[in-house]
Amino acid sequence: MKKRILLTASLAFGLFASQASAAAMQVSVDGKAISFNTNPIVQENVTMVQFAPIFRCLGISFSWNQQKQQITATKNGTQMILTLGSRTAYVNGTAVRMQRAPVSVNGNIFVPLRFVSEATGAEVNVSGSRISIASSGAGATPGNQAPVAGGSSSGNASTQSALNPSEDAVTDYLYRHYDTLYTPDSGYEVDYAVVQDDDGRYSVNILLDNYEASGNLYAESKKDPDILFDFTGEFVGDLADTFGLDEVYVFVALALPLNGEPVDLPEEDLVELDDGSWMLMQTLFEGSYDFIEQYAEFYAFLDGDKTELLTAGEW
Repeated sequence: MKKRILLTASLAFGLFASQASAAAMQVSVDGKAISFNTNPIVQENVTMVQFAPIFRCLGISFSWNQQKQQITATKNGTQMILTLGSRTAYVNGTAVRMQRAPVSVNGNIFVPLRFVSEATGAEVNVSGSRISIASSGAGATPGNQAPVAGGSSSGNASTQSALNPSEDAVTDYLYRHYDTLYTPDSGYEVDYAVVQDDDGRYSVNILLDNYEASGNLYAESKKDPDILFDFTGEFVGDLADTFGLDEVYVFVALALPLNGEPVDLPEEDLVELDDGSWMLMQTLFEGSYDFIEQYAEFYAFLDGDKTELLTAGEW
């Protein structure tokens, strides 16, 4: 039997499900530090910042429509429209799916930093807790830009493959190219969180945000376990080619936001976020792809910590 996934579901969810305060994070534009009234936050590996300070520092003109809960921003002929609570942005009239929707935190509107920066041609580089933005860069617009290993927004696929891609870079790539995953009979809109362990191995966490989707996928896989290869195989193979990965591990889970404090739900399935809200986390499947041995397998989660091998095969 091949090696089992080393990253447990509880550890994976502990890393990506919380909304973390990024008080120590430093954001600069063209070498000048940005002063925010409220510190940036991180939601599922996406850095979110107050929109007004970042737009001003990037030279972006903007307006806020209270009735529509909408930001309209323009720079050098590029127009962005972002709506509070919606992951769909419009860049020059084209719908583009963002990693995270704009949110209101204590009356302040937060937007995804990388998206709004790169949409107006800026280049974003991440080094630990430091994020530097070059406003004069010739970056591509979201939707056709491939992420770059190490968090930079410049380079090409061959450079990516030669380097160690950051979790953000892999996550960005998945959102840009695979925001919907398919089985032969269904399509599923998903969220992602990518975790890299100390040995450099990547786990891709695929999140379904409602019972109907998770129930349908579970029912489909019980009838034909090989549909899990249809569901994940295309993007996993693409990640291996694009970033030069030898192994990719996959978790599929229900990640359900809860209204209010949970009642009569298993404590081990609950995650409390920093804003006091709760999420229900239930892992459905775990899988692994080994591109050296050309072998893949998937397990279903049963009660407790038990798992059942559903399907395995070589290619």
